[in-house]
Amino acid sequence: MRVGFKMRGRKSVWHNAPLALWLILPGLLLFLCFNLYPIVHSLYVSATDMNFYNIGEHINFIGLSNYQKLLGDPHIYRAIILTLIFVATSVPLKILAGLLFAFILNSEQVLGKPILRSLSILPWVVPLIFSCFLWRGMFTFDFGAVNQIFKSIGLPAVNWLYDARNAFIVYIIVEVWLAYPFIMTVLLGAMQSIPPDLYESASMDGAGTWRKLKSITVPLIKRPLLFTAILTSISSITMFMVPFLINDAGPGRSNDFMMVYGYKEAFQGGRYGYAAAFMVIAMLICSVFIIISLKASKLTKEE
Repeated sequence: MRVGFKMRGRKSVWHNAPLALWLILPGLLLFLCFNLYPIVHSLYVSATDMNFYNIGEHINFIGLSNYQKLLGDPHIYRAIILTLIFVATSVPLKILAGLLFAFILNSEQVLGKPILRSLSILPWVVPLIFSCFLWRGMFTFDFGAVNQIFKSIGLPAVNWLYDARNAFIVYIIVEVWLAYPFIMTVLLGAMQSIPPDLYESASMDGAGTWRKLKSITVPLIKRPLLFTAILTSISSITMFMVPFLINDAGPGRSNDFMMVYGYKEAFQGGRYGYAAAFMVIAMLICSVFIIISLKASKLTKEE
């Protein structure tokens, strides 16, 4: 009886295999077309002299020449360093903002939570392009709301969009505003899974709000906190839309992040092979960061 059961089980597995393959096939084709093929094609283009003038003509294979030019271009290192600085400065602020809002919405002393939750996810539901243009209007020199507030309290107007350092600050503000709803949602769900008895015991021992947050909340939401930190870091490394829409990553090319630099070299400079080589390097940098982040998350799970 047992042998017959095993045989029938194996037969049913093999019988259903073609159906499973047909169900997987659409997703596999989409992956090949929109994920794998662009990567392979970029590797090919990076080894050619493809540019705006010969794209419809004969394209020459030049091997690693584009990569050699990249290593001698100081703008490459500036774009990479600028991106890493942005990750190091913006990600902690995003995590802090998301943690703060999650803690406020999780507090029993806060009234009108449904309304506050609806308002707090507003940056998440507003289209990205609309958000960027809205912030751009707020930071314009002559008529922006931010400078109008500065003037009303006796402070001088600030050139936000056409000064490299000030524009960098604007990018951080916009990115924090766009990212905190996701972080808040994840951390709020983790906080609500913490047993209330722990907070009651801490209150009986005389622990205040800060002590509860430091000793109970943060340690128990460490894994979701790391998860959001990894995702927001990857998003910051590949950031493109915010600087491009705010002020074209200007003034000039002073705020060219990695993705912006690759885009401008390809579609404004017309150097497709050179831009593809840079994007391959950027992809490798992102891959290394993801691998390190995954190993860090595994270490956290082991603890």
